[in-house]
Amino acid sequence: MEISMGMTAEQQQQQQQTMRASPALIALNNMLILSTVELQQLIQRELEENPALEMTEQEEETICPRCGRSLSGVTCIYCLQEDLRTAEADREDYASAPSDEEFDPLMRIAAPPSLGETLIRDLRASLPQEDHFIAEFLIGCLDDHGYLDGSVADAAASLGIDAARVEQVLLKLQDVGPVGVGARNVPECLLLQLRRLEQEGVTHPLVETIICHHWKDLGEHRYGAIAQALGVDYAQVVEARDFIRRYLRPYPLQRLDDDGSPSETAYVTPDVIIREVSGKLEAEVIESNRYYLRLNPLYQELSRRASKGLEEVSPEEKEHLTQFVSRAQLFLTNLRQRRETIRRTAEYLIQRQEEFLRFGVRHLKPLTRAEVAEAIGVHESTVSRATANKYVQLPSREIIPFSHFFTASLSVKDVLEELVSNEPHPLTDQELVELLRERGFDVARRTVAKYRNQLGILPSTLR
Repeated sequence: MEISMGMTAEQQQQQQQTMRASPALIALNNMLILSTVELQQLIQRELEENPALEMTEQEEETICPRCGRSLSGVTCIYCLQEDLRTAEADREDYASAPSDEEFDPLMRIAAPPSLGETLIRDLRASLPQEDHFIAEFLIGCLDDHGYLDGSVADAAASLGIDAARVEQVLLKLQDVGPVGVGARNVPECLLLQLRRLEQEGVTHPLVETIICHHWKDLGEHRYGAIAQALGVDYAQVVEARDFIRRYLRPYPLQRLDDDGSPSETAYVTPDVIIREVSGKLEAEVIESNRYYLRLNPLYQELSRRASKGLEEVSPEEKEHLTQFVSRAQLFLTNLRQRRETIRRTAEYLIQRQEEFLRFGVRHLKPLTRAEVAEAIGVHESTVSRATANKYVQLPSREIIPFSHFFTASLSVKDVLEELVSNEPHPLTDQELVELLRERGFDVARRTVAKYRNQLGILPSTLR
């Protein structure tokens, strides 16, 4: 009897938790994590499936700036009506939702396909639909060099799913993307390139073993120790090192131009633009000034009249009207709240990281998503979703992932890159530690090695 009562209490607790996660809230969370490309695809599907939702082109002279509808004269008759009550029961989770149709225009950016868009397209064709949001999140975690910024465990925690599932999607990303993209460190990046070379018939018998098991020795120039461990000649280890230098590269997105010089691939467009206006930094969530989403006026009017008994409709027709109008209204509300969450997040980042935005990465302050969430009054997971796979254009016109604002080590990494790029000779990790200390950064040698690997900088003996 006691066991039965215990199970009943547990079931009641689970039921209460389930009730809190309403379908409307789930829909908003799913929309919040989408990238621009994925959001546009979702909008297109919704337009195809819901006749109560439509897209209209903006005409500046005849469009109401409030609701996006065509004006009749100087007054918008739709904004004067309060007839969007039929779906109120479905939107109880959104106490702050507007009662009128003050919705925002659809964001649409005209740009050539980016690497992110290409990866999304390829992964959508390679993965089941229920894993698409994982792929979106991982693509958003790629840094400028193509490395995965963060661990699989962190991604799984942010998404609330099993790490093994994230790992499988990451492997697929590494398979369909440019060789090395999605790697978590330099050895993994080199191994991905090596396996692609093997498919082309370019191989070396020792390189994979050395990268997997003797990478530290290789970086410290201990060729004799490697040769002894593998039972081969010293010259064979040097030959393997030369193979690495010739065929492999530490930056996944680095390619050679026609003249043989390396170049980095630019592949993102911003979701938010931060610019200086009259000496003040302001954030703009990118939107189109051409296309607007709205409720279909005919469906809206019929639904209003049917709900007030002014229109003779059958129960089936009334259910049809209510279902699609409610669905369209909820969809538009979610779009508005998605934009508002991104905007509020960006504005707080301006407040906390203004020196970084004005003067560069050396002025980046430690900041967590939990701090942002507390400041704007939302859950930490909401901030994680709002910043996942999204990019910000800085006043300097540089485009960076949102995740950079939460990576305090970037300032140290920036100095580290500068030291290596200007080194008179290949500097060892210990020499880098001493130079960093002279500049006010007290970091351990193992930390320098970690940052160097994350930046795709080879050890001094391989540079």
